[in-house]
Amino acid sequence: MSEPATSTHAVAERSAQKTRILSPDIARGIALLGIALANVATAWIPSPSGAAANNIGGIVHDSVFEQIYAVFATMFIHVRGLPMFSTLLGYGVGMIVYSLWRRQYPDTAARGVLLRRYGFLALFGVIHMVFLFWGDIMFFYGIAGMLFAALMTLKDKALWWIAGLMMSVYAVFGVGMSVVLPLILEDSTLAASTGLDLTFASYGEYLGMGVLMVPLQFGILPTEILMLMPLMIVGYIAARHRVLSRVDEFRKPLWIATSVSIAVAVLVGLPWGLSEIGVLPQETVTMFYGLNQALGALSGPGIVAAIALLVQPLQRKINSGDAASFPLPIKMVAALGARSMSGYVAQSILFLIFAQPFTFGIGQGGGILAGAGVALAIWLVTLIGAYVMELAGKRGPFETLHRYVAYGKKGLQDPYVPKHIAGAYPQLPETMPLDKASEKYSQ
Repeated sequence: MSEPATSTHAVAERSAQKTRILSPDIARGIALLGIALANVATAWIPSPSGAAANNIGGIVHDSVFEQIYAVFATMFIHVRGLPMFSTLLGYGVGMIVYSLWRRQYPDTAARGVLLRRYGFLALFGVIHMVFLFWGDIMFFYGIAGMLFAALMTLKDKALWWIAGLMMSVYAVFGVGMSVVLPLILEDSTLAASTGLDLTFASYGEYLGMGVLMVPLQFGILPTEILMLMPLMIVGYIAARHRVLSRVDEFRKPLWIATSVSIAVAVLVGLPWGLSEIGVLPQETVTMFYGLNQALGALSGPGIVAAIALLVQPLQRKINSGDAASFPLPIKMVAALGARSMSGYVAQSILFLIFAQPFTFGIGQGGGILAGAGVALAIWLVTLIGAYVMELAGKRGPFETLHRYVAYGKKGLQDPYVPKHIAGAYPQLPETMPLDKASEKYSQ
């Protein structure tokens, strides 16, 4: 996502966004639905023992509706929402860094802001992991966000090389484990599932799983970094160039990214789904499951790109001051996306209350459609809650808490003034002009 003969800094500054960009909020709101649908099948309401398609929630009634949804899930849900969210998180980091430079924060101070903000996110993730959902992702995102304190000043070319190398290593390893290793062992039926017992008789057992996952999370960090950090870097580079606020100028790369996502869905997700429902030989399930784990992350930037292209007509309305005529569902999804941390935590609370065997146990044993129904209902509850907060003009509670602990009661300085000279200013200097701030992105 680069422009010939134009510095990245200049590109970013010329396009300073004066209105809120709709596509990231829409994308985050949709990603939360995808995450709920994926997690319900792999963690909250796992497949009944012995059911077909046990990797994706289990086909228990052998109905055509279960089979259709199973294929849909393998194409558009599993290893789709998380890569999408990772891309958006990287874009968000890029926007934060840009904002800090515009406020004249020196690199050292900007790095300190990133370390505080994402360090607290990692801490929130540990708390969430132990008490609410052992499959938490905020801890990793916090660690990854802190890594950007070291990467944030690198040039685009260096970032592309780092992202490409990490993604290549992860893809080669994943393909080797899912395709090459079974051929060497002459056994194509290696178990694709985790093998963990995900049913808990009490909250004490559930809490024990959360405590166990804390050290395990540190152990799997290298794998998560190889899988998701490249997507965050892509998002970060895109933020430098303001791609999501300049969609008309970046249509070609956005369509290329969209095409990659479509290819992953059709060439990997579709055959995996067909093997899960028995259309393709059952022996191929493990291979396609593994390929999806190895290559599915490539879909993340493309899904974000597709949403950006789709909502561009609405973005033009926002830019012209005509946002009142938006369809209600669009407003609601955007409201949830703007409160994605609160929406994510709320999912965990609701799943814990309603879907666990030691609570109400709704959906347990019902298979893939029952689980999807529970996930959709919970997402709709968070959607309505977010829209109510939007109407009330309130941030999400966890966004508010995160902002407070990361930035303090007064928030970020605008512009930045070092403490040891702040008293010398009878009046604060103006924020750095946009054309000057753009020099931070020079190539």
